Amino acid sequence: MIILKSASRTRQRANTVHGLVVEHGVLSTIDHPGATTVPGTLGYAGSGLGAVNDRGDMVGYYEGRDRPGVEQIFVRDAKGHFATVPGHPGAVYTEVLDITNRGELVGFYYQTDADLAAGISHGFRRGSDGRETPIEVPGAKATAPFHSNDRGQIVGIYLVGDSPYGHGFVWDAGEVEKVDVPGAIDTALFGINNRGQTVGVYVNADNTYHGLLRDPHGTTTPLDARGASPTMGGTQLSGINDRGQLAGTAYDDRGGTTAVLYERGRFTTLAGPGATFTRALDINSRGQAVGDYGVKPAQP
Repeated sequence: MIILKSASRTRQRANTVHGLVVEHGVLSTIDHPGATTVPGTLGYAGSGLGAVNDRGDMVGYYEGRDRPGVEQIFVRDAKGHFATVPGHPGAVYTEVLDITNRGELVGFYYQTDADLAAGISHGFRRGSDGRETPIEVPGAKATAPFHSNDRGQIVGIYLVGDSPYGHGFVWDAGEVEKVDVPGAIDTALFGINNRGQTVGVYVNADNTYHGLLRDPHGTTTPLDARGASPTMGGTQLSGINDRGQLAGTAYDDRGGTTAVLYERGRFTTLAGPGATFTRALDINSRGQAVGDYGVKPAQP
């Protein structure tokens, strides 16, 4: 499962993680006030940010001091108030990857431990009233939605059968467009804007990774940040706003990561203070980008 393992929001182990915000070129840190500070059974401590809407509301994850060993979901509104979000009812694990301008949450869940072990996931979009709409690709073993635009179009990844290779999709009012970059063995879509442009990553038959920008007509443009190692993860683009600004992550030849922003044909690289890894996971129409970074935990 190359794409899901390398490009999902899976946490970096043995780090204390912090939420990253980039605005007007200035980096700042946002931490959940109840997060742990020393890595435990989850393999990391702290909290990170996964998405931001145009109001500045953010969604993220944390390991709380009240429930060590359990990953929890939170929403932070534009005024700085935190609220813990419940997972899908009865599910053993839930991942929330986007918050829309209407306050909807988008993500996926594993219903049982057996599903988690087998990689069988189901997608959802949760309204502000708490009601969920299933997001599924027909015939898929696993569906993982990542992002929605204001038109209700949702993009993500799906897997079929026992194949380790992923495919991208665009979900629109129950209709599914399946997306595979020609010649690629793996394709994933992580972000979509209101113009229908999508971003993600694809892997060629020689196992080289490339960031992708896809227009509404299906034309794909590869985008690779300078210094990114195509064999170690390459450039993986996860957010696009209506101004065409992109957010993503570049992997170096040692597997380390640096956050990247793209605008007008140029990449800018960013790293959190003292970071062992940095990722940019979303960007809103104000140009505000969010993600996470990790530092070596303080010695007791």
